[in-house]
Amino acid sequence: MALSEIMKIRRQVLKSALDWVSHDQNRKDRATLARQIIPDGTPRYRCCIHKERAVIEERLKAVLEPDEGPVVRVLKEGCNGCEMHRYSVTDHCQNCVGHFCFTNCPKKAILFINNKAFIDQTRCVECGLCARNCPYHAIIEYRRPCEDSCPTKAISVREDRIASIAEAHCTSCGKCIVSCPFGAVAESSQLIHLFETVRNPEHKIYAVIAPAFVGQFGRKVSPGQVKSALLKLGFQDVLEAALGADRTIELEAREYDERLAHGEEFMTSSCCPAYVSAVMKEKPDLFHHISTTLSPMAQVAHILKEKDPEAKVAFIGPCVAKKEEGKRPETKVDFVLTFEELMVWLDYAGINPAEESEQTLAGPSSYARGFSKAGGVAAALTAYLGQDSPPTYQTEGIQNSLKALETHIRNGDKGFLECMACEGGCINGPWTMIARPIAERALKEFVQSTAAQQ
Repeated sequence: MALSEIMKIRRQVLKSALDWVSHDQNRKDRATLARQIIPDGTPRYRCCIHKERAVIEERLKAVLEPDEGPVVRVLKEGCNGCEMHRYSVTDHCQNCVGHFCFTNCPKKAILFINNKAFIDQTRCVECGLCARNCPYHAIIEYRRPCEDSCPTKAISVREDRIASIAEAHCTSCGKCIVSCPFGAVAESSQLIHLFETVRNPEHKIYAVIAPAFVGQFGRKVSPGQVKSALLKLGFQDVLEAALGADRTIELEAREYDERLAHGEEFMTSSCCPAYVSAVMKEKPDLFHHISTTLSPMAQVAHILKEKDPEAKVAFIGPCVAKKEEGKRPETKVDFVLTFEELMVWLDYAGINPAEESEQTLAGPSSYARGFSKAGGVAAALTAYLGQDSPPTYQTEGIQNSLKALETHIRNGDKGFLECMACEGGCINGPWTMIARPIAERALKEFVQSTAAQQ
């Protein structure tokens, strides 16, 4: 996958921060590091060097002080303000006699110049009445990418045209981060804190890697080589989150039976934190239909800490919402990284997974490894229960999941609904590094190899 300029900047900031904390403990002076990252010279992306450095300082704060603020945040200095206006009149304007755009505008923002309508943007409040009432559809609505990508409409634009995130509706799905063309939306990073903790010999830190990791570090890099690379970074051991998926599906099957005994015949999955958050914030009256079983990430953390209460757990996956989930004390997860953050760390350490030796990964069930693909959770429940399995359903995308939940409840359906925030499942998460078709093939081969060994 080709690196965009935004990805290059993001990785440069992470790598520079790693190098800085390795040699300099004066972390409060972010301005110094920003000057090192953006030296004097001609600005490349902004109006001036000072603006570029201000954006870098905001990024550094999210990396060096991840707990100071929400997981997903707008970099105010980075937000370009998207100077485009929401509504614009096209050449299809016929200067009709009805002038329905003008008569329906509450602010009288429609003007007529040379027999064509124009919008006075100083008066326009972006209500959309002009566009809805134009019989020729000559007025077009342009949506800002961050707003357009947010499934719960948590992003709005203030009067100064700077984006703002409403925490009451944000699910930390990460779609706004990957959609902003200016890289003005970012998430916090625990990479530096984990990097320093791993270097401390007093701590035993275990890496838990999401099933979607297959193929993410190179199509020819085996899962065993990824484990070897992680061990070289300093982790005590490496476990697949799929081991936790086996426990999750067992507990969900048990929970479904218990619900049936109490007259509740419909339950949804709980492993996708963005979906869970969306229901909690947007449809709280339906929240009780979500399974109370902890996610595979949390299940592995519990397994590890049952054996060693002093152990620390770092989850690595493609998901931004997992960073929010990892904050919850019941998960027992200490750090959450994305695949991209891990790749930056490996690069900084001079470790190439393709050159590492093969290591053996503890073998979960093949259907547990399939959790990362849409339909995998429902398939795992069916495989686990066999003929006793309830009817299962599957949906993808936050809005689709919310609609599916409402529809099944309204129809009085029985069974189990799998919901994934990302289309295609975790293998198409915001911080996957390969295209979805490649990820699907790699996962299919991995699952098949597991099945052949069982």
